[in-house]
Amino acid sequence: MASRRSFPRHVIGLTALLAAGWVAAVGQDPTPGSPYKIIIKDEKSAVIEQALPVDPVQRVRFNPSGMCAQINSENGQTLHLSHFTTMNINGQTFNDQGFGGLQPNGRYEKLNQPLGKSASGRTRTGFTTVYVHDKDLRITFTCELAATKPQGKIAKRRSDAVLLRYLVENKGQKTYKFGMRVYMDVYVITNDGALFAAPTHPGKILDGIELKGKALPDYVQMLQNPDLKNPGFVSHLTLNLGGSLEKPERVVLTRHGAGFGGWDMPAMASMGDSACGVFWQPIEIKPGGKREFGYGYGQGIVPAIEGEGQYEVRLGGSFEPGKIFTVTAVVSDPPAGQALTLELPEGVEAVEGRALQPVPPPSEDSANSAVMWKARVTRPGTFPLHVRSSTGTTLTKVVTVEKAQ
Repeated sequence: MASRRSFPRHVIGLTALLAAGWVAAVGQDPTPGSPYKIIIKDEKSAVIEQALPVDPVQRVRFNPSGMCAQINSENGQTLHLSHFTTMNINGQTFNDQGFGGLQPNGRYEKLNQPLGKSASGRTRTGFTTVYVHDKDLRITFTCELAATKPQGKIAKRRSDAVLLRYLVENKGQKTYKFGMRVYMDVYVITNDGALFAAPTHPGKILDGIELKGKALPDYVQMLQNPDLKNPGFVSHLTLNLGGSLEKPERVVLTRHGAGFGGWDMPAMASMGDSACGVFWQPIEIKPGGKREFGYGYGQGIVPAIEGEGQYEVRLGGSFEPGKIFTVTAVVSDPPAGQALTLELPEGVEAVEGRALQPVPPPSEDSANSAVMWKARVTRPGTFPLHVRSSTGTTLTKVVTVEKAQ
């Protein structure tokens, strides 16, 4: 069965062309006796990210480790050593190396609990821990198996990384200043001193450097071998997960042990024992406020998390004036509460289906949900058909009905 994030193969092909900037323009020859020619195209602004099917094989292993995780390759090979958070709360630092560091200042409300299912019924592989600091500051950590971006010409996305997310909520009546650092003692397969590469520094091996501002990349590569032409196993630390999650303020590539016992980390040459620190700077969270950030780690690059609720618009039926055509939106993994609205221009009238419709959950034997409308064209002309999603996306099909020559 296809993943709940995947579209059927013919839809994938169309999406891939759109992602490349192609605009479909299809001239339909009139049927015998028909006086009309129909042209359908997709507006460029309606592009959505390519959604390839997901390989069901889990290709990364991970287990709880404090408010982080222990992550290995699918063969059980080491992808890092220590991996833990340091929380900066009102200027004080709390180290979560193991579960001992945070407990004197709060309590664990949940500890390594299964994630259960998504709003659409998709089984989620991973766990969650909830820590409450000072009774009012609630930190929800989730670690989940992630399908990464396609590599090369493969036909499926591999589930070879994990997505680690932190939701920090102020449930009290006073303001907290909260920041977090993730520390990783780098080790890739056989190399305790694995070095780094990044798309912001093409052609370079990185060691002892701070990445911030324009130099902060969307991801950092960790190389088994310090050779860009023969790197061996390459793991990816994904830093940019889309607009809904804060991107880190900086990343420090350094030596293991740098910054222990404090907040900041100096950028030092690794000298055969590398490490990195990922920083979200302390920012005030007012009563009722929240922050949410995260990162990905594994063999592949984790895509932006806005993938839930992606949809494709399909047209069917006849566009000759007076005849019925259908508009169908096929939705992948709809989030709870998602709704779609069909907007029709003058010259097209609705026949069946409310303009605003909630997206139903997928059935057990289907990978997608569908919403459908019926309408008719009343005269020749050019008609943009907009399908708007409550998630903020709009897809547009432009139908031109003209007299055949």
